[in-house]
Amino acid sequence: MKAARIDRFGGPEIFNVIDLPTPEVGPRQILVRVAACGVNFAETKLRQNKFYPISLPIVLGSEVAGTVEAVGSEVNEFGIGDRVAAPMFADASRSGGYAELAVGHADTAVRLPDNLSFDDAVAAMAQGLTALYMVKTNDVAGKRVLITSAAGGVGSWLIQLCRQAGAKTIVGAVSSDAKFQTVLDLGASAAINYGIQGWTDAAREHFDGHGPDIIFEGAGGAVIPQCLEMLENFGKFILYSSRTIDDLSIGSAEAMGLNFKNQSIVGFSLAGFSSPRHVRDGLSELYELVAQGSVRTIIGGRYPLDRIADAHRALESRETIGKILLTIGQN
Repeated sequence: MKAARIDRFGGPEIFNVIDLPTPEVGPRQILVRVAACGVNFAETKLRQNKFYPISLPIVLGSEVAGTVEAVGSEVNEFGIGDRVAAPMFADASRSGGYAELAVGHADTAVRLPDNLSFDDAVAAMAQGLTALYMVKTNDVAGKRVLITSAAGGVGSWLIQLCRQAGAKTIVGAVSSDAKFQTVLDLGASAAINYGIQGWTDAAREHFDGHGPDIIFEGAGGAVIPQCLEMLENFGKFILYSSRTIDDLSIGSAEAMGLNFKNQSIVGFSLAGFSSPRHVRDGLSELYELVAQGSVRTIIGGRYPLDRIADAHRALESRETIGKILLTIGQN
């Protein structure tokens, strides 16, 4: 099978598309012929050895959709030819999605509705689940909500799910005016460019002179202190992105401000919701919403396997919208 492997750490150019043996499946595993694989910002960090430690050589990629090619000896719920989503990220040690064939676990795999494409299945996977469980664990009903990187993979889901959960006002902050229409079409009350001077004042206008009650922050950099400065009293600043984690710095003055205003900084990681029950239930809920047309996926780019380097460059440019995919097989 063809796979995109890295043998050293570095830039996007280090990927090598090579022939590798077909992976073997364990008793509770399934072998998936990959139609689509997600490409995530965290994988650009892994490629540079700037995230959690990984061993080389490695084939990255932790979320795939396709058809079942083989099943393990203890798998009864899936059969050859079934259309499935395999959220490999639910097994912290598992990767290998940048390939024609990948191994998933039967405990977390989900059979796809007939009217759901492989591309949509992947686009709803890690980023959809991240947004879903952030909204479920942070009450947004009746609240003023600011979402940065609002046109990105997680941000585009947050807009739609916050709207469904009854948020009072949703302001989507993005890196360029070209993304405004995407954010508005998804259901945001307003769109703002966080790269311009005075953007926080403009945001307050949309919140009727108040600050946001909840901020979902995914942009990082100078946006972090700007967001913290306008957070409403008793507000929550929720960080979920490796970009934000890298750039967050809280000194004694900032900590005093948080204390005085009864504000909180809340971390979120999908790892806390990676049990088979959370993964299966969450994906089933998202897939039903997509199939019903209640929410929609945003595909920002499709790349063949031999252009994986370009996919990583696109993510690192921070100019993408929605989900970046490797389209390895046919939908």
